[in-house]
Amino acid sequence: MTRVLYFASLSEAMGCREESLDLPATWTVGQLLDHLESRVPALKAMRGRYRIAVNQEMAPDESLVLGEAREIALIPPVSGGRGSWVRLDHQSIRSDEVLQAVQRPDCGAVVLFLGCVRDSFQSEIVERIDYSAYEEMALKELQKLADEALERLGQPAAVAVWHRLGPVAAGEPSVAVAVASPHRGPAFDEGRWLIDSLKARVPIWKKEVGPGGAVWIEGDARLPSA
Repeated sequence: MTRVLYFASLSEAMGCREESLDLPATWTVGQLLDHLESRVPALKAMRGRYRIAVNQEMAPDESLVLGEAREIALIPPVSGGRGSWVRLDHQSIRSDEVLQAVQRPDCGAVVLFLGCVRDSFQSEIVERIDYSAYEEMALKELQKLADEALERLGQPAAVAVWHRLGPVAAGEPSVAVAVASPHRGPAFDEGRWLIDSLKARVPIWKKEVGPGGAVWIEGDARLPSA
């Protein structure tokens, strides 16, 4: 049996502070959350606003396999937290979750940018882009960028960044950046700075795939994939 802990608003939604569940060792964090949401539909609106700790270690994303987990905790943002929210995973980006992560009553401007896969490059058809990363470093760098933007904005403000990994079909978003600020000028400025800096600093790579083959995009170079 696995001890599952709920804190703050999550404990109220679940109706308890903790419970013991018999969870399949093959389940991922995402499958656990799907299971909990099937029991308590109110959790769906809260997904993405809290983090998951497995055996007192934060899960990097929802694809983490639970294995023989002894303890799992659902952890909302703490009071007085940094106000930055970062994700790097293989899940489809949901813009409503990104917006929820930054919306606050003392900010009158909320800017959301979605970077989507184009279906062509010059005359070549692009069916999808495969994203890969040095994941541990990339997640730290995304957090660093979000915190830098938040520090420049001052308070009140909020920042969210979500980058997707794996194959992303043409037309689908691969990255989302959201910024909340009392006024639109700083929100637009920091949103643009974030996406530009992300593309320059974070170790994430993309491979364009189409009928004519696959090409790695590395800086200004386009290198055919073997």
